[in-house]
Amino acid sequence: MSTTQNFSNVDTTYAEDTYTPENLLTHEEEIAFASEIVFGRIATQTLKSAVTMSLVEREELEQLMVRGVNARDQLIMRNQGLVGKIARRYFDTGLDFEDLMQEGQIGLIKAANRYDPEMGTRFSTYAVWWIRQTIGRAISNTGRMVRLPVNLGQRVSQLRRASAELQQILGRTATDEEIAHYLDWSLDKVQSTHESVVPVSRLEQLVSNSEGNDTELQELISDENVISPAEQIEHQQMIHEIHKAIEQLGDWEAKVLRLRYGFVDGQPRALSELAREFGMSREGMRQVANRAMEQIRRSEIGASLRQYVLYR
Repeated sequence: MSTTQNFSNVDTTYAEDTYTPENLLTHEEEIAFASEIVFGRIATQTLKSAVTMSLVEREELEQLMVRGVNARDQLIMRNQGLVGKIARRYFDTGLDFEDLMQEGQIGLIKAANRYDPEMGTRFSTYAVWWIRQTIGRAISNTGRMVRLPVNLGQRVSQLRRASAELQQILGRTATDEEIAHYLDWSLDKVQSTHESVVPVSRLEQLVSNSEGNDTELQELISDENVISPAEQIEHQQMIHEIHKAIEQLGDWEAKVLRLRYGFVDGQPRALSELAREFGMSREGMRQVANRAMEQIRRSEIGASLRQYVLYR
């Protein structure tokens, strides 16, 4: 039997209704299965690490390995109802029941692989913790669009169940104070848990536009990375004004500024690069660039360029 058995086809009706003490293994059976699993694990490790081995020894180890796998599968199959019982408690947390069952199976398999009867606990007691952990983690990771820490996700689940139960009892929506009393929580804990549940909307959600027609939400959200037509026109006008200002300079200063700010090939030059190109010191090149910029500031067109700085 494969060690990666797929439990997606397990009959999920074998759950809370059929989960009774009669369905459980006795503690002696659990110990026997656990021992077989341990022996099978040791046999597997021995087969992998052994350099030389007789044919008889190999056959004995392979038999132990197979018996260990069968024992593990029996331990898992005989506790299917435990998964169903726990999964039903998370029915309203955003995951389908089949997904809850599948995640619970993963926890059950982990428990079967790690169970040690010498801990003094029944396997079902030990497995409950693993099943709850895997289901809780799945809800936190995939059951919500906004991921929450596992412990916070469990608090949200408790809060929702308590709210639903109180609504049935009271016939109305319970207040935060009533929920706090029901769960034996502080009022702050209830309110902070409420605040952690951020409402989300799908981009495909249909909403009514200004004309009364339904359209997808994503069609109404502007893309902040796209430059608007007005901004494009303003940018082009600014570039045009800058070129006019540079053309009023002498050929030497104009060439320096065009290279300095990338108007020649789109690649701005550092002062050190310009200094090497023109055979000057960095400080000398800085003075040339500053002198050219000062001429632009004092010019008539320089005054018109200030509007692009003031309104950005």
